[in-house]
Amino acid sequence: MDEALDSADRSQVLAAAWEAFAAAEWVADSVAFEEGSDEVQALIAAQASAAGRNLLPLPGSGHPVNVPSPPPGADSLAPYATLLRHVQAALEQAAANPGPDDGGRAAAQEAASKAATAAEALLATRER
Repeated sequence: MDEALDSADRSQVLAAAWEAFAAAEWVADSVAFEEGSDEVQALIAAQASAAGRNLLPLPGSGHPVNVPSPPPGADSLAPYATLLRHVQAALEQAAANPGPDDGGRAAAQEAASKAATAAEALLATRER
């Protein structure tokens, strides 16, 4: 997924971001009501991920990413937060580059903001 996020092909970047948002939403939902998790932060992460994904076009091809349930502990959520930060950077880059329509650029920038929110909230889910 990291390779696709770094692609020069805008459609690959958007498809990878869409899949990353879907994976992050699933992870946030899966840990939301675990003992020791901050369910409000998990729900914020899930909602931001869903909102970011909804701003992007559906991928033209590919398959859903198989995401295992994260093991206990705050460190197990860090890779997903890192992925969301990569999504944020990739979408900011996509928004900065001229594209076929300004609506797509605005949506990419808004989705980048959602990725940042989701990353922060996901990390805060197991801080306590």
